[in-house]
Amino acid sequence: MSDQVLNILKLSLLGLLYIFFARVLWAVWSEVKSPRPRPVARTQQPGGGGTAPQPRPATATRNTKPAKGRGGKAARIVVLEPKHRRGTAVALDNEITLGRDDSCTISIQDDSFVSTLHLRVYDYDGQPMVEDLGSTNGTFHNGTRLHGSKLLQPGDRVQVGTTVFEAQ
Repeated sequence: MSDQVLNILKLSLLGLLYIFFARVLWAVWSEVKSPRPRPVARTQQPGGGGTAPQPRPATATRNTKPAKGRGGKAARIVVLEPKHRRGTAVALDNEITLGRDDSCTISIQDDSFVSTLHLRVYDYDGQPMVEDLGSTNGTFHNGTRLHGSKLLQPGDRVQVGTTVFEAQ
C-alpha cells in the first residue's frame, strides 16, 4: 500500500477513536449529573390572591402521608425520582436508614448505585440531620457531594443513586 492510503487509514482510525471516547464521556456524564428540578404547575387562587401549587389527585398512599414540617423544620422526606416511587413519604420521627439491605427503613434493592447501608437521617437537638455512611458512590445534598453530616432543611434535596428525596 502507498503512504497516502496508510495515512488516510491512520487518520480514520484516530477519528473513530475520538468519537468513541466522546460517546463514553457523554454516557458517563449523563448518568452522574444531578436531575433537573421540575417546574410546579400553578393555578390562580380565587380572589386574585396569587398563585398556588396545583393539587394532585389523592390516592390511598397519599392520604396516609406524614404531616409536613412547620417552623423551618423538616418533618418528612418524600421521594421525587424515580417515577415508580414518586410520592412515597417517610416521617422523620425516628432514625431512618437507607440502602439495599432489607433491615433498612427505606430499602432500595433495584438500584446498583446504592450501597448496602448508604445513609441515615437522624435527630440532632430537634433538627433532622442527614449523614452519608461511607457509601461507594456517595450521597448528594442539593447537588453537592455530602461528606459527614449536614442539617436537613425543608426543600433540601438528597440524591442516593437514581433516587431523589425532598425534605418537607
